[in-house]
Amino acid sequence: MNQINKTKVTTQKLKSLLLITGRIVDYHNKLTIAKGEHFNLFSVLKIETREDKTHSAFLAELLNPNGSHQMGDIFLKLFLNVVNYEEDSIEKNNILYDAFNSKEALVTTEFYIGKVDLKNETGGRIDVFLKDKAGNTISIENKIYAKDQLKQIKRYFNYNHLKNKVFYLTLKGSNPEKNSRLNLKSGEHFYNISYREHIVEWLELCLKEVPNFSGLREAINQYILLIKKLTNTMNTENEKELLEIMMANIEESKFIADNYDKALRKLRHNFRENVIEVLRMRLNESNYQIDAGSPVKNKFSQIWIRLRSNPNPYFLFGVESFSGAGLKDGDMFVGIISVKGSPIVEKLPDENRINNSWRQVHFFKTEKLNPINLSHNYTIKILNNKDSKEYKALLNTCCNQIVKFVEDYERKLPKELFYNNME
Repeated sequence: MNQINKTKVTTQKLKSLLLITGRIVDYHNKLTIAKGEHFNLFSVLKIETREDKTHSAFLAELLNPNGSHQMGDIFLKLFLNVVNYEEDSIEKNNILYDAFNSKEALVTTEFYIGKVDLKNETGGRIDVFLKDKAGNTISIENKIYAKDQLKQIKRYFNYNHLKNKVFYLTLKGSNPEKNSRLNLKSGEHFYNISYREHIVEWLELCLKEVPNFSGLREAINQYILLIKKLTNTMNTENEKELLEIMMANIEESKFIADNYDKALRKLRHNFRENVIEVLRMRLNESNYQIDAGSPVKNKFSQIWIRLRSNPNPYFLFGVESFSGAGLKDGDMFVGIISVKGSPIVEKLPDENRINNSWRQVHFFKTEKLNPINLSHNYTIKILNNKDSKEYKALLNTCCNQIVKFVEDYERKLPKELFYNNME
């Protein structure tokens, strides 16, 4: 078979695979609607990605033998089994340590282990912390979208070192960043676990222990649905069918998987270019210089808006993030960023401030007051059709809010802020 015919066959197989996959996804979505699973209390309350107030709190309550679930340590035992925690006494450095005693466990969120000391690699706050009377501890670092902190896993590993086991919990079982784990190895010094596999498996085992038609059962069900939404997981039957099709077309499936992120980056890059193009038309180009910041493959990807009157500014207007990730789970915003510690910028009110750099931020909202995030499936579908009215509406919504923000603060801020001779 010549190269041209081989390419045609591969393209046809890819199209066929995507067509069948689309049918399965469509059926799954219709089934989800029919079962009422699109309604989720966590989503309605807009707390679905809050690591501390939602996920850590919910997990800790279930793990707590004295939790309000009134089920004793049965949930904790199931969790230890799912993550393969040793059930028997263990030996380290010729010292025999008792196994973790689930009945006596104390469970805490945001457990303080001292001031962060990067030099000695100690300190911090552990998201979910478990301790028994023998001094055995379990430290769970819970990551939904937040960025790893410097030496974070190493600092937690160093706490109560001989009796502590560290778990790194992410949506899909990702490895900590190098600057967090340093020389530590997954499976040896700490353990990667995921919401998609370990937590869902654990929660489904918990459901078997919970009486039917109880509030606890419904709460766990709702949380499972939230996790499946965050991890793009189907119900078991649909997922089995999809996996069988993928395995029958393994080369084509691998090709799609390898190029999916590249395709998303292209869509996001094109959208950012369109935003820049519109801003250059709508903001006076003799007053403003508008440039792309870090590329969309970076977690923090921006547009910078500089005043031409001040090429070395004390502040910039910025728009973030075009990567679908970043601060506040990747929800897009426009704001003022303090570059050189401007005393005037430092005096701005704190109510619309994210951190020490980003001040006076405004998060983008749709007409229905929903956040705009380039990682949401709904938004990605819009980005994929530049000629649609939905794409044009999204572009105009973002640009309108950027222009309004810049023009508002141009009027509000002192004139001396815009010039090089400001002290």
